[in-house]
Amino acid sequence: MRRLLTTFPWFAAGIALVLILLEVLFRILPVSTATRSGYYADPVILTYPAHHCFVAATGWDLKNNQRICANNYGFVADHDFESDPNAVALIGDSFIEANMLPAQDRPAAQLEKQLRGRQVYAFGGPGSNLLDYAERARFAATHFGIKTFVFVIERGDVKQAMCGSGNVHGPCFDAKMNLQTETQPPPSAAKRLLRESALAQYVFSQLKFDPALAVKNLLTKWQTAPSPPGQTPRKQGNSGAPLSVARTVLNQFFSRLSTIDGGRFMFVIDADRAHLLDGPIAETEDLQLLRTEAEARKEIVVDTTEAFRAFEAGSGRSLEVGPYDHHWNRDAVRVASNLIAEKLSR
Repeated sequence: MRRLLTTFPWFAAGIALVLILLEVLFRILPVSTATRSGYYADPVILTYPAHHCFVAATGWDLKNNQRICANNYGFVADHDFESDPNAVALIGDSFIEANMLPAQDRPAAQLEKQLRGRQVYAFGGPGSNLLDYAERARFAATHFGIKTFVFVIERGDVKQAMCGSGNVHGPCFDAKMNLQTETQPPPSAAKRLLRESALAQYVFSQLKFDPALAVKNLLTKWQTAPSPPGQTPRKQGNSGAPLSVARTVLNQFFSRLSTIDGGRFMFVIDADRAHLLDGPIAETEDLQLLRTEAEARKEIVVDTTEAFRAFEAGSGRSLEVGPYDHHWNRDAVRVASNLIAEKLSR
């Protein structure tokens, strides 16, 4: 016992020294830093602090590391936002923010280059859904007088409008299809402190280590009986929202857009890129309904499927950042930007 009491302080000091050295090392490396996201510009619109800069990187080996800076309204954009009725509001989730790409390769920058002088305001919000997009459209119209809106629709954007989906910044529907507001709580003091540690950021942001999930998986592994020989668990398909849910979400979405006086709307629907070269692709019911509703309102719908398929078949190159990240890469952004610019020029 006496020996243990004698050696423990040295052991603790050794652990502390290792942690300090690791902290210094990861501060030198481009580890993701705290984004400090919150509700700065609007009660239901999640942004960063104005002019806040942070580092974003992917995976243990810090791929695609970028230094990201927010503009005067807390959105990741090349320039500040000011009143400009001729500007185009480009709205979506992490596909629009695209913090894994260099600034000149992101959607707003590429589209602005295609439009030759017409400004494009990027209203991206990672982990958001269709109802969040409507809030950003309202914000763009109210604060900057914008009349032209381009929504980039990710294939889960309709069903993710359900509360608890993990992709909600503000409005959402509960299980009984009642409209609610589900804002993200501010981080605790302990979490804010951990976010300032490069070592902690590496463990939780780069390695995606979740202690609660690790314990849950361990308990599940112990409690779950193995599958009988020859059987494997069925995987969940990439289905859309049930039609009744989609109708309610889309009615709310278009109702909110209708309050924007003189608004013109374009909907760019991401392709099922995992099956582009497999032949005809059956569209999910919720995206079919979105297309039908938009066209009935005489709005523009852009389906990226054929353009993406032609690019992959002709070039042999992928449209994704990598097998570890299924966001659009620079080529996919260029193809989509060409389609948008062509429609806008008409």
